[in-house]
Amino acid sequence: HYRQALEEMPDDPKALVSLGLALYELGLYDQSLQYYAQAVEVSPEDPLGFEKTSQLFELLGQNEQVITPALRASELYHKEGNIAKAVECLVRVNRADAENLPAHSRLALIYERTDRKQQAVTEFLIVASLMQHQGELENAKQAAEHALSIQPTSREAAEALSLIENGVSLPKPIPSREETFRVERESIPLSEPVTSREDEVSDLDPVAEAHKKALLALANLVFEQEAGDRKNDQVEFAREMQGIADGTPSVGFIRQGDPQIVFTHLQRAVINRGKVSEQEAAEELEKAVEAGLDHPAAYFDLGFIHSRGDRLESAVRYLERSLGAADYALAARIILARTMRFMGRLNEAATNYLEALRLADAQVVPKDQSADILRMYDPILEAESKQSDPQIKNKLCDLIEDMLFRPGWQQHLAQARGDYQIDIDGAPSIPVGEVLTNPQGYRIVESVRTINQYARSGHMRSAMEEAYFAIQFAPTYLPLHTYMGELLLKQEHLKEAIEKFGAIAQTYRARGETLHAIKVLQRLLKAAPMDLNARMQLIALQEEKGQYNEAIQEKVNLAGVYYNLADLNRAREAYLDAYQLAQNTGTNRELTVNILHHLADIELQSLDWKHAVEIYEQIRSVKPDDYQATEKLIELKLRLGQDQQAQIEVNDYLSFMEISGEDELVLTYLEKLVDEYPERIFIRRKKAELHLKDGQIEAAIQEYDAIGELLLDVGDREGAKQAIRAILDLDPPDKVEYQELINKLDGEE
Repeated sequence: HYRQALEEMPDDPKALVSLGLALYELGLYDQSLQYYAQAVEVSPEDPLGFEKTSQLFELLGQNEQVITPALRASELYHKEGNIAKAVECLVRVNRADAENLPAHSRLALIYERTDRKQQAVTEFLIVASLMQHQGELENAKQAAEHALSIQPTSREAAEALSLIENGVSLPKPIPSREETFRVERESIPLSEPVTSREDEVSDLDPVAEAHKKALLALANLVFEQEAGDRKNDQVEFAREMQGIADGTPSVGFIRQGDPQIVFTHLQRAVINRGKVSEQEAAEELEKAVEAGLDHPAAYFDLGFIHSRGDRLESAVRYLERSLGAADYALAARIILARTMRFMGRLNEAATNYLEALRLADAQVVPKDQSADILRMYDPILEAESKQSDPQIKNKLCDLIEDMLFRPGWQQHLAQARGDYQIDIDGAPSIPVGEVLTNPQGYRIVESVRTINQYARSGHMRSAMEEAYFAIQFAPTYLPLHTYMGELLLKQEHLKEAIEKFGAIAQTYRARGETLHAIKVLQRLLKAAPMDLNARMQLIALQEEKGQYNEAIQEKVNLAGVYYNLADLNRAREAYLDAYQLAQNTGTNRELTVNILHHLADIELQSLDWKHAVEIYEQIRSVKPDDYQATEKLIELKLRLGQDQQAQIEVNDYLSFMEISGEDELVLTYLEKLVDEYPERIFIRRKKAELHLKDGQIEAAIQEYDAIGELLLDVGDREGAKQAIRAILDLDPPDKVEYQELINKLDGEE
């Protein structure tokens, strides 16, 4: 079954892995290895192929070959959050090579992060031993000290440190063929706590969570680089490895300068953390940055430490440099806001708090809404920047601080969103910041809760009355008006709803809040797609905001409305307008081609075939492999009597299909052409040639026979005789009859 699947799709990774597994279970390890090797090439980001490859090499006794695929499998499993599998692969490396420093270093880090202290101590001491035997005594000492810091009561770690300090060699690790992963699988969580998914609730506040990630990332930089430098045959692997904590590559983070100086200071900052003060650790980390270290974890850590001391300007500078990293941006904004507020820079503090809320808000909504939520904060930030009342600014800072700076902040923010949003299908998603920045925010929340209660129980009129009541104390809060529009739609008052949405869009536009106006117009058009005025307003706003792809699509939609109204002239104008904008803005090719197809279709319906030919040729110049355009060109040239040009097009098209490996389509297309244009001799001749090429003699004879009859009908006796001679060359069963026909034609001449 799997072999058959591979014959049809030789690069199907699932089929390769399945066949590899089947052969593995049959004990055919060499054959199994071949298919897993293919699977690795086809699907290099799937850890299973690498894992099975390393297992097979181990079974075959080829220990040197085990290491690279096992390390790669460990890396990929770690990316997926499958820590148990990652450890299993690292243990396999150590069975094959007990002195493999990259594997021991990674195991040490993973055990430490998953709170397996005894295993972490053991691995760090192995790292110390290997470094000592390589002559790197200082690094060996630091590794032993780190093991002791993990478990201060460890006699083993204390003795190892004493031996190193006294110049006595530690024993090297002993290979163990009996080592298994059964105990580890039971004791290590399947995913690492610090890399929780967005939909999980963290037990840390965002600052503590980000700081933990930063410390892990810095530790990972140290140990990954050491591991990569110790084993020449693992340098390639070390360079490919992604940072365990935050997905940052393990190389490329040194801007300039001497890498050794960078790592010396980085090691001191990481290994001695917990033994020295934060400020001393920061001094070493700062020296690493000055020497060329360029990594967001370092910037965030320095900003975090300095914000707790007296170097606040330095804290601001470092935190701003960490904003580009998703793992630290939210926490950096919060610390920046606090620091600015402490420094008396209230305007900047409020802005940073709102930026933090923007990032947090986008994380708790469905992913398809995140980009919209991020954009919706632009007018909120702009309006807040114009606010001059320090009391209002301080209140906003307090509200956001309370909302975000807490364990389980995601759940708290999601609950707040539930309080602020109208629970009606189709109702727009409103940024939390829009409510918090409104002076009547708390009263709005209470009204929204009441509206939701009425709406859920089907009492739409009561919900509308509550909305009217809320507008009395918050008349300029436009989301309430938007909710009223949704309630009108629920009550099937379409005209009133459209008028409401239109008025809201105009108000947003007058305020300069273009993005909000766009969202409202899109909602209006969802309810009333034939509203031409609203669509043209939407297009104008999208162009104004530089949303060119969206504007082009709306122009296409507008043309579609005209087309459905049978107004071909206006449809043509709208498509041409869309095409012009696409040309001017360099939009994607597919959208341009789609517009041209619509234009060509209008010309066909207008019976302007020559203009349609020009458009299809234009499509071909943009997209040479557009089969639809080519077939339309052939059809139009045949209709226009341009047989010679049509013949060239047909020949080129058939050649293109053959080159593209689509031979089966050639005969299908020729049969279609013969059905539509049975009198076109060159098409039948092409079909006959194809039958001959495929060895279908009888079918070829039938085509030549039809060609001969067509030529006789138009009086072309010589052409007819050539067709008959072609039949005779194929030795047909009724050869005598064809010969008599030729003789008859010769006699008539």
